[in-house]
Amino acid sequence: MRYLFTKTLTVMVLVAFCSLTVVPAGQAQVSSSEDTENTGTQAGLGAASVLVTLPYSATKFAFAVLGGVFGGFTYVFSGGNLQAANAVWDTSMRGTFVITPRHLKGEEPIRFLGMPSAHDQVPVPAP
Repeated sequence: MRYLFTKTLTVMVLVAFCSLTVVPAGQAQVSSSEDTENTGTQAGLGAASVLVTLPYSATKFAFAVLGGVFGGFTYVFSGGNLQAANAVWDTSMRGTFVITPRHLKGEEPIRFLGMPSAHDQVPVPAP
């Protein structure tokens, strides 16, 4: 009896959760402004962003940790060249770590590989 109750409850939770994550095709063409989106669309995008963020963030975090280690090796084996190490660290440790509804709507790019910030870049002198 207890197994049947647990199974039924699990199915009900899964069905309720799936109904939040499915966005009907007719609503997909609604304007991207949050003022014109209904609550169901916002809830669906929020739930989808959580589901996508979990595996993405774990992968990005592992990539960033490995980039930190290899950036340290780059610094040591390049004779203390901080610019070479920063190139590895910027690529691996910067970027998008959390997928938001704005990413899913295409309003913001998802950057797995990071880019150096504007104040970190050294200007190249003109020839």
